[in-house]
Amino acid sequence: MHAKDWDLIAGRYDEEITSPFQEGVINPIYDAIRAIPDKQERTVADLGCGLGPLLPFLSKNFKQVFAIDFSPRMLEQAKRRVQGENVSFHNCSLTDLSPFYHQFDVAVSVNSVIFPSSQVVNGIFANIRKTLKSDGLFAAIFPSMEAILYEATLLFDRELDKIGNEEKALLAAKRILKRRNFDFISGVYDDHGMRQKFYYEFELKHRLKKTGFKNLHVKKVLYPWGEDMGSSQDFMKQPRVWDWFIEAQPRTDLK
Repeated sequence: MHAKDWDLIAGRYDEEITSPFQEGVINPIYDAIRAIPDKQERTVADLGCGLGPLLPFLSKNFKQVFAIDFSPRMLEQAKRRVQGENVSFHNCSLTDLSPFYHQFDVAVSVNSVIFPSSQVVNGIFANIRKTLKSDGLFAAIFPSMEAILYEATLLFDRELDKIGNEEKALLAAKRILKRRNFDFISGVYDDHGMRQKFYYEFELKHRLKKTGFKNLHVKKVLYPWGEDMGSSQDFMKQPRVWDWFIEAQPRTDLK
């Protein structure tokens, strides 16, 4: 996944990407940020800020905001979204955050660590840890792989009720879910060459601990059912699908 890929969709991002900031989503990131003490004296980074939907909220709550993204076109549109004088914009990849080491009290990341390479992901997490001060906080949202499996189960049961044949129902569910696009070991979804990472909860905990984080707390970002979620009215009464929200702190015994 490259910056040019995101440059191409910057103008239609809201139509193509399901956002945790859209109407009807239960998103714990707001309460987590509100709970941070002395926010008006602290510095926050929005890592992979995209079009900047969170920037106005961060600008009102923190002394200084760093909006960081590797897509120049995304940053251009983000600048139009927020006018706060305490917001600065930086064209930078999350794979190299060395200019910002030890600068942030809080680092926020919303579905931006989605590189398909696990080695790259580990490197990004290590980089993010190094940007935080010793008492810093990492608050982030990640696409959930378990939610894909959950939706697959609901699809299978629906097709089984319709068809009455397990083999045919399984084939139908796989077709609807685009099973061949998913690698359930690596957690990568391949949409015509646009490859994106999804995370298992246990994997997130493992990778964050491995790269120097501690005190992990996990919650769910709950999405309303709808056609944009790839599902029909059949699932409206079922529990919602979700992304992962994680809070973590940097270990202080690492360089």
